[in-house]
Amino acid sequence: MSTPAPRSHRRPRFPSPAARGAAPRKPVDWAKAGRSTVRRRARGMTHPEAAAALEEAELQQHLDRDREDLADDERGPAEVGEWARIVQLLAAVGGAYDPDTDAVVQDELAANAEREREKQLEEEKRLQEEEAEAARHAALAPDVLRHALLRTLARTGLLDSLSEDERAAVSRLPDSDPAAALAVNALLARAHEAGASLRPGVGSEARS
Repeated sequence: MSTPAPRSHRRPRFPSPAARGAAPRKPVDWAKAGRSTVRRRARGMTHPEAAAALEEAELQQHLDRDREDLADDERGPAEVGEWARIVQLLAAVGGAYDPDTDAVVQDELAANAEREREKQLEEEKRLQEEEAEAARHAALAPDVLRHALLRTLARTGLLDSLSEDERAAVSRLPDSDPAAALAVNALLARAHEAGASLRPGVGSEARS
């Protein structure tokens, strides 16, 4: 005995007031949703049952042809097309339909999984870039730079010999030009390391 698919009384898809006020969502792929629905209904159907379901879907599509609210409907044609594909598949292989052994379905699932993996990798990369950018901004914070400059000057032995004007300049530089303060700090550290490496016994002690 054939088991035709239930008639699909599709209604126009107008968003609810709550949905209209919500944040924009990813558009629904109605054709994909239609194919998924057909596959769920078709599970366990034999060829005659799937053929009856195809006839029912084609009839529904014919009845809906003059409905203006379904003029741009993608789900109906997609459901008819999927029923037709399943009917052809069962005619070739026999038995009952099982989406778990349907090569087309499994290929789609594999492709979807790969797309999700790529999206996840892209998201992880974006987060890493944001964290790196935040770290760069933190490194350029005036208080952080001021502390780094004073620490480097102390390590070089210059801090105690600075005049009041020089100390004031060191204190102002991170606020007025953070990038310059960062560069000056790096140059002071490099100059100190280079000088230490030229003094016998001092370079190895400084590096230890």
